[in-house]
Amino acid sequence: MNLSEKLLKIRQEIGYVQKTVSGQQGMYVDSAVLLKTIRDKMDELKILLVPTILPGAQVECIDFPSKSNPNAKSFVFAGDMAFQWINVEDPKDTIIVPWFFTGKNAQDPAMAFGSALTYTERYFILKFFQIPTAKDDPDAFEEKTREKEKQELLPGTDWWERAVGLLKNNGTIEQIKKFAIISAANEKALIEEAKS
Repeated sequence: MNLSEKLLKIRQEIGYVQKTVSGQQGMYVDSAVLLKTIRDKMDELKILLVPTILPGAQVECIDFPSKSNPNAKSFVFAGDMAFQWINVEDPKDTIIVPWFFTGKNAQDPAMAFGSALTYTERYFILKFFQIPTAKDDPDAFEEKTREKEKQELLPGTDWWERAVGLLKNNGTIEQIKKFAIISAANEKALIEEAKS
């Protein structure tokens, strides 16, 4: 399997990650949970992710006044970087993704650096794999997205025939409604057709 196929496999297997941590700007995904989820898949498929900070990154001390301290300063660490995916089974098989990082800390430039790397890694992984996140628990999220994906069940379609077959084999309308939208008139017609 080449690197692109392996990355696609990871994307297909990671359906959703719940936001569980509260911060100043709202809820976000726990980095440890995200990394554990993806790292197991990376190990299984023998893929490495190597972050590289490119020349030109810098720490800057900026004014960051607050009500309690109008003279407060903050450290900002920012620059360009790249993430390189490597197929361990064929190290020449790589994908390099340019990225930008930034992080801020009021007390220590080293903490601004750590903040930048943690934040960047988390959002790179979420965006690269297009992982949906929300405050919902995974089951509630699946139910919400399934509701949006439902299509209307209409007479004369393949799905209609399958629904008739399900009802004839002791299936229920409730089972059908989990996967399709059905109007009251079509529900009545479907039941009648299944009885015949």
